[in-house]
Amino acid sequence: MSSGAPISSVDDSLLESAARCLDAESVRALGQLELEESAKSRLDLLAQKANEGQLTVDESAEYERFIELGDIIATSRLKAEQQARPAGAQ
Repeated sequence: MSSGAPISSVDDSLLESAARCLDAESVRALGQLELEESAKSRLDLLAQKANEGQLTVDESAEYERFIELGDIIATSRLKAEQQARPAGAQ
């Protein structure tokens, strides 16, 4: 294992940097992202199979990726909103 910053620290730094690139309109657009119907159906199927303990190895990786991408988008939006707030505002 290599030394250096933990992965979460590197991820956070990259997301902070990306958030600085987003203007108010982009932040709003991130909040309105929606999956296409076929992707929603696939996600629902994977969630159901996960709840039943029936995911294959490939399905598990696919489901985890859906979750990771959702987390990345949500975190980017949150960081951009926080940077847009005036100092001291909650």
